[in-house]
Amino acid sequence: MKIQVSLIPEEGQQVQYTLDGDWYREYLHKGGGIDFRIQPARIAAEIHKILETVTVDISVETVLDLDCGRCLEPFTLPVQSGFRYTLVAARDDEDRKTELADEDISFGYYQDDRIDLDALIYEQIMLQVPIKPLCAEACRGLCAQCGANLNAAPCACRPGTVDSRLEALMKFKVKKQN
Repeated sequence: MKIQVSLIPEEGQQVQYTLDGDWYREYLHKGGGIDFRIQPARIAAEIHKILETVTVDISVETVLDLDCGRCLEPFTLPVQSGFRYTLVAARDDEDRKTELADEDISFGYYQDDRIDLDALIYEQIMLQVPIKPLCAEACRGLCAQCGANLNAAPCACRPGTVDSRLEALMKFKVKKQN
């Protein structure tokens, strides 16, 4: 959803809507190779403007469909996030920092009298995705020998069996230097 800044009333504006479908795909391709599915997201936003400064308070509720980083099984991750952005009009002559300070995280710019709320929402959802998504903290993953999902049942592989290509490393010892 795009908000035109010049049309925001003095008393502010409240917006509620649902994002569904593949709305996030255009942002996903810009940001890298993580692939997941975002179920319909419920958005509530409160927008206030003072001169050219716009404050946006947004709450997002959705569910992410991810694959576990250990067992590769699909699972869902509920996301509830509330955040605030302060946005000002971008200036061409403005010297922008390349390094962000803590207070810069919730500060941004808008261009052409428009704010793209969906881009802000996508950014916040991405911040909720763990680096290594796990279906459960106690996930046992896959057997290194046969590839069986150890959460479903134990496999028949012998524990402690070493890949024959790595056997030489079993005898490797590091001597301590004094």
